Amino acid sequence: TDEVFMNAQEAVGAHRDTQGLILMPTFDRFYCPRGCGRSYKRKDHCWRHIKYECGVPRQFKCPYCSRSFAHNSALKKHVVVVHKILHKDLGNRRSRKSGPIA
Repeated sequence: TDEVFMNAQEAVGAHRDTQGLILMPTFDRFYCPRGCGRSYKRKDHCWRHIKYECGVPRQFKCPYCSRSFAHNSALKKHVVVVHKILHKDLGNRRSRKSGPIA
């Protein structure tokens, strides 16, 4: 059965290489087609990883220090925990590629 599995894996890899970025489930996991090794139980989580994390510069910059994050929720948590700024005090502050926005 290991040989069958390896043949199936090779076929998936060959197909992926000819088709661009596609997601093929393997044992109920979706592996990143960019070869970074990450895997997810849900397809949409894998696509989110591809779109915002895998080889992509972190888009959400902290307006108080030099840290940056792949997800806005991580930035918000960082600001509350590290800078001791309450969530309600953040208002609609968002900082993306262009830096801090007041």
